[in-house]
Amino acid sequence: MIKQAAFVFLALGLTACSSMDHSTLPADSGVSNSLLEDMPEEWAESYAGYPEVQRFINKLVKEHNYDRNRLELAFSHIKVRPKVIEKSDNQPEVITPYYEYKTRFVNEDRAKAGREFAKRNEKWLRKAQQEFGVEPSIIVALIGVETYYGRITGSRDVFTSLTTLAFDYPRRKDYFQSELEAYLLLVRQEGWNIGDTKGSYSGAMGMVQFMPSNYQKLAVDYDQNGHIDLWGSEADAIGSVANYLKHHGWKAREPWFVMAYVAEPEKVVDFVNRGRAPSSEMTEWSALNVLPAQSFIPKKTGLIGLRTGAEEVSYWLAYENFFTIMDYNPSRRYAMSVLELAEMIGSYESY
Repeated sequence: MIKQAAFVFLALGLTACSSMDHSTLPADSGVSNSLLEDMPEEWAESYAGYPEVQRFINKLVKEHNYDRNRLELAFSHIKVRPKVIEKSDNQPEVITPYYEYKTRFVNEDRAKAGREFAKRNEKWLRKAQQEFGVEPSIIVALIGVETYYGRITGSRDVFTSLTTLAFDYPRRKDYFQSELEAYLLLVRQEGWNIGDTKGSYSGAMGMVQFMPSNYQKLAVDYDQNGHIDLWGSEADAIGSVANYLKHHGWKAREPWFVMAYVAEPEKVVDFVNRGRAPSSEMTEWSALNVLPAQSFIPKKTGLIGLRTGAEEVSYWLAYENFFTIMDYNPSRRYAMSVLELAEMIGSYESY
């Protein structure tokens, strides 16, 4: 009964506050004024009014000694962002055929911009290759696909997007609650205001589009200026991508895939685009009349099939490195776009 009364008192207090002039927030609140743009009219309409959010706040206060007032203020200034849910249910990596999807990324404009990015960052790319074993063209292509080399990093505040997905997107709520927790801890660690951080609709940040947990664990201060900046430092972006791929198993100087000839597609339906790791030896594929159409090394591969035309499917035998790219984004269309763009960009010797 005492707990219920306390909660009602808190709710009434915050409801009263919501009717006050919120044209600005206190300078020392730790909460961004940008959250005022779409502020709910009443406390009960805000995320602070969700019992589940109150439990989440209690957890951060108890486990991380987080400032309760700062969290209450931040959550009371936001409400659900429906566009985030709509985009999460209609991702182009899932619904767009590859021959259409790839045109956004695998083109001469993006390859040319990639070669320019590589030329001005040759020092950092060589360093990353030596330290992490990741080819420069892969690092550059991944940044190119993610954000066009930092040109398109997202314009919505990460806090509202993550909160929407954490509490109004049941399919992946546990994952996004974990990412929201990581974001709030990162905010405190980096001295940011809650809500100032801009990113994608899913909460990915910077030119490498790291989710908050990866920002915490795998982002690196590669230019060693004492601060990790994935928005403004191309060096930090390069080092962070290389560190991410190495952490997830990138193998230096090993192939990504080879084109494959599939004699009887109907016999390999159960093997195409299955799993997240190489599954079979080349001899096993040969027994199914799946043959490499290029020089290959005799290691396990997985069979990738993507629609390369309205009535055409092409096949590849993919090595471990292909699936490591999928650790960045679990879409075969995405991984193939990164690798095809890397081939267009070429090696740094040609820049």
